[in-house]
Amino acid sequence: MPSAPDRIREAVTHIQDWLTHTPNPGEAIVRQAIVLRLLHAAGFDIWNPAEVVPEETNATGNRADFLIRTGHGAFALELKGMNVTLGAAHYQQAATYAVNEGTRWAIVTNGRVWAVLDEHLPGRWEDRVALKLELGQEGQTFAGDLAALLDVDAWRSGRFPDALHGIRQRQQQRLDEARIRREKTPVVEQVRQQFGIATFELAAQAAAEMNRITEAERDVLLGRSISVPTPDDQTPNAQTQDAQTPDAQCVLFSYRTKTALAHAEYRPAAGTWTVLAGSTALNRIQGDGSNAQALRRRREQQLSDGVLRELDGTLLRFEQDVVFDSPSMAAVAVSGASKNGWVCWKDAAGQLADAYRAAPVP
Repeated sequence: MPSAPDRIREAVTHIQDWLTHTPNPGEAIVRQAIVLRLLHAAGFDIWNPAEVVPEETNATGNRADFLIRTGHGAFALELKGMNVTLGAAHYQQAATYAVNEGTRWAIVTNGRVWAVLDEHLPGRWEDRVALKLELGQEGQTFAGDLAALLDVDAWRSGRFPDALHGIRQRQQQRLDEARIRREKTPVVEQVRQQFGIATFELAAQAAAEMNRITEAERDVLLGRSISVPTPDDQTPNAQTQDAQTPDAQCVLFSYRTKTALAHAEYRPAAGTWTVLAGSTALNRIQGDGSNAQALRRRREQQLSDGVLRELDGTLLRFEQDVVFDSPSMAAVAVSGASKNGWVCWKDAAGQLADAYRAAPVP
């Protein structure tokens, strides 16, 4: 029997095919031919009104299109026609349904765009969009991301936050790789022409040896993606193997503290931790010692330079990637307090960064 990710990929292919002949379907078609089909492919029991609950009236007299209740997980699901551009009013509507259901999660979709709302996030309704997927994503990335979003086991066991972090990491990876290809391909082509190198592959190797690009950038240009676990390979054996591979080019980690959520790249060969643009940090500095004073001066400079941006009284946002020499320095930058980064940062499987630390030489 095909796995849920395979069933979702097949369903997405069929949906994309008929959408070429039926553009911008209305809400009724989105409900029947897209949303229910994908929920069914994911493994939700769409025939069970206790699990996929249609239009249940809540205490305020309002009705969500669907309430999904399964195991320890629940989310409100609000539908729109494909000709509707999703915005703040739709997010507010769905989040209200979620709060009345007693869950932090809501999904709003017009069939083409899928927006995940996290009621725990502060700020405007647009700021509470924790994840956004689009049917037009390149290749099969939409199907893979959607399979993780609608992972029944993750919802039933209460592990959806981990699945969400994994999807965000893969999205960031794709953005990083696209940026590398855009910015570094011309560098390699210049080396190729300057030295009369026969192939792009050899030129990429030469550019890395000349320190015009990094080895990680070379690997991306040659189609060797940086390592991020996918929904199909997050098995205990795969996790153990990854943790014991100190030569991995890059490992992605997340760190959540209160309302802040940061993502970082760890490069074992260089020993660097890069907090990625888009990460958030707590807008506070604990303590009054020399370390706290140094952090205060650094933050003031970063705010002045536009590296950090103040979202509100509680959160800052990294507008650029920032490189640190240790996981603890990266964790301090996020938390505003002294931290042991090896036990703060976690990979996509929930494993502590400490598992990636090289053993001391005897």
